[in-house]
Formats: sequence, C-alpha cells, structure tokens
Amino acid sequence: MNWIAFIVGFIACSAFGFLVYGPVLGLQQRWAEGSNIDPEPPEKMPMGPLFTNWIAIAILAYIVALTETKQNLTVALLAILACAAYVANTGAWINRSRFAITVDVGYVLGSGVLMILAHAIL
Repeated sequence: MNWIAFIVGFIACSAFGFLVYGPVLGLQQRWAEGSNIDPEPPEKMPMGPLFTNWIAIAILAYIVALTETKQNLTVALLAILACAAYVANTGAWINRSRFAITVDVGYVLGSGVLMILAHAIL
C-alpha cells in the first residue's frame, strides 16, 4: 500500500474541509444556518466533531488506498458515493437546507477525488 499517498490524501482532505467549512470561501455562515446551528464561529475548535471527521477521512483514505493496491477503482468510487449518499440522507432527515446538504455532499465527493488524485500522482 502506498502510505505516502494515504497520508497526502488525508492531509489534503483535512485542508479541503477547512477551506469548505471555514471563512475562506464564504460558505460558513450560510452552511451553518442551513444546518440549524449558530452561524457565529465557536471560540475554540469543536474537537469532538473534528476528531470524528478525521476518523472518517482516515477510513475512506484507507479504502481508497486498498482499492488502488488491487487496481479496483470501482470499489473506491462506490465507497465514496455511498458516503456521499449517506451524508445527503442524514442531512435531509435532520432538515438541513439544500445548500447545506450540497456543501456536505460536495465535501465528501471532493475529498474522494483528492484521495484518488493523491494515489494517481504519487
């Protein structure tokens, strides 16, 4: 398994999350409102959700790495799509706005692309 690509994919997805959900792209307030949470950024980083997200990224990056080893990109794509569908479904059940669901699904799909690119490049 290409551990360097795994680590690069993990770091790229973490940085992508800060870009998508942080103030840089300007999505943060509208996403928060659409997610029914306080749009004001917290004073300190919420470590519980952040840690859970890192676990999810690591698991998906590991799946992508394993499928790359076996030259079976289809399984990686199906895993990424399953994660995106699950995120969309959960967002709909808890009454998030379409915008917030789209941001969340876009994050999952973008993360998958970054993971696959890490393996293609490295």
